[in-house]
Amino acid sequence: MNRRPHLFARCLGAALASTLVFATVLIAAPTTAKVPRAPHRYSAAIDPLAGYTPQQRCSPTAKRGTTAFANMLLRTYRSSTSLGIVRSCGIGGASEHKEGRAFDWGVSIHSAADRRAVNSVMRWLLKTDKFGNRYAMARRLGIQYMIWNRRIWGSYSASSGWRRYTGASPHTDHVHFSLSWKGARKKTTFWNPRRAGAPKPKPRPRPTPAPKPRPKPKPAPKPAPKPRSKPLPEPTSPRRLAAGTPLVNEQIALPVRRRVGVTTQGALQAGRPYLVEVSGSYRYAKSRQARADAECSTAPRSDWDRHRSVRRRSWDDHLEVYVDGNDLQGDSDNASDCDTDTHTYRWIYQPTRDGRVPLRIWDPVRHNDNAGKLDVRITDLGVRNRMSWRVPANAAAGVTSPGSLQAGVEYDVVVAGTWRAGGGVRADAECSTTTGDSTWRRERDGDHDVLLDRDGVRFDPVVNDGGDCNIENHAYRYTFTPGETRPVNLRVDDFGGYGNNRGALRVRVAPHVEAEPEPAESGSIEREQITVDAESSTPVRTKQSYPAGTQLLLKATGTFLNHTRDDWYQADAECSREYSWNGWREWSNSLGGHSELAVNGASGTWTPEDGSAPCDESGNAYWRTWTVEQAGPLSFVVTDDDYSRNRGSLTVTVEEAR
Repeated sequence: MNRRPHLFARCLGAALASTLVFATVLIAAPTTAKVPRAPHRYSAAIDPLAGYTPQQRCSPTAKRGTTAFANMLLRTYRSSTSLGIVRSCGIGGASEHKEGRAFDWGVSIHSAADRRAVNSVMRWLLKTDKFGNRYAMARRLGIQYMIWNRRIWGSYSASSGWRRYTGASPHTDHVHFSLSWKGARKKTTFWNPRRAGAPKPKPRPRPTPAPKPRPKPKPAPKPAPKPRSKPLPEPTSPRRLAAGTPLVNEQIALPVRRRVGVTTQGALQAGRPYLVEVSGSYRYAKSRQARADAECSTAPRSDWDRHRSVRRRSWDDHLEVYVDGNDLQGDSDNASDCDTDTHTYRWIYQPTRDGRVPLRIWDPVRHNDNAGKLDVRITDLGVRNRMSWRVPANAAAGVTSPGSLQAGVEYDVVVAGTWRAGGGVRADAECSTTTGDSTWRRERDGDHDVLLDRDGVRFDPVVNDGGDCNIENHAYRYTFTPGETRPVNLRVDDFGGYGNNRGALRVRVAPHVEAEPEPAESGSIEREQITVDAESSTPVRTKQSYPAGTQLLLKATGTFLNHTRDDWYQADAECSREYSWNGWREWSNSLGGHSELAVNGASGTWTPEDGSAPCDESGNAYWRTWTVEQAGPLSFVVTDDDYSRNRGSLTVTVEEAR
């Protein structure tokens, strides 16, 4: 991950020629051109040019500095659009989009207004300020590199200017901005000028010395003041790690009063993915209001903040958890910057060396006034096709599986058992009963059911007794196909809180096994119509099984809604349109994914029924022929990165081609 990608490693010797070529695109803008409004007045103190830091992990959540920078551009240039900040972990190669610190600004080289906007922004970012700081705004924002119209500018080689860019995308329909971690976390001087420190005052002219007075008797010397304690340094990696048996699943209590922290009993293996889950909060000073968790902290008269410095004139992140000297980059359980509900954060960590790793918090002041502890769970996330675990009903953040599920594999997730909530409620994975109503019901005011990854999915009874509820053994099944290799989290859904819950549910995961129907004989194939739910990643299968070599005609109609972090889209089997964009087009959303209808897990081209190309904008109806390669049923699914935000379905008709 330390090697630089091809997008900025070429043509170093052609810097001057590239700069001259790019000058034909960046036409000099008038001095009155609109530029973003800086939130502060700045002194000479400024950030250094950002070095190059490639993607090292996958954390597809938009960081607040990236979001603030994107919103500033969109507010200033109303005709421009957002093509997104984050990108799914399974799409393409390394990209800062997968860490939420890259933004694609939607502007076109074919629009004169867009070209003027880009010219204004580039001049504003790279202009020398009144203090003589070159590339002033780019440095203050933490710009790492920018790509536009086959040219790239990088802060790590700023003296080379704009260079030729030879990547797969010419970047003629958007400008790509990548930010440093400080820029992405909104910790640069653009947002807080004090972070770079106050400029040194100019020396005052020495006054003319007055005549020396006669010496007076010297008073007794005062005792020297006690030196202030130096801030405790950021935790670092030890030179060597102790050996141990391979870590599989370990629960650790991390003490907050010990500077040395604690070391895992099991050994991590280099290159393997591990889930690091930290829960709880602690007191980091004598005040009861000085509290912190794994990523955030609060103080008297202050809200919870993810980037708090507890020493004056410091802008480091303090009070965070470190794993082998690496700052925890956890995602909160509630998908916000700070989890003020359960104080639970999760991080997929890949160590670079073998051994038992130390866990510490960084309190730069002192540790002996801290109180409390943090609960840490480290799990080997190697793929396990069969797993089982318990989900206590009082676990507000749920329990994550002790391994990963393989992308594209269909699994049965079976949840069994009952649990008790307050007010005389007894529930299982889908149904509940009360002291006033002894009948088990699925739909009850304030449902008490099970959530998979916080999503509302429907579990069906394992015992088919003709009802919605399984009163025989309270076991329910959900067929789940992950879009990427990852663990899953389950929890009970209790609107009234988790403090008075009792009991636990048992979860079992195994590959899905389904008896294949007998293939129909040629000539006896009946026309079949199925509904494909856009909100589900589980493929829908035909009732019929088709012999190998059968020629089928597939027809797909309808539209569904797809929501990204920025906007709603309307999509059909082949195309989509953003609500802020008038026409339909083949590419789908700003996450970099492509929402379309896949057959047997394979995407392909659907032909518009109205004869237009490539999209049927009037009826949203498409067809394609399909040759059955292997006897069996067909499966259909809408491909997407995030199904929780989708709404609607598509209708598919399957019949024998004539």
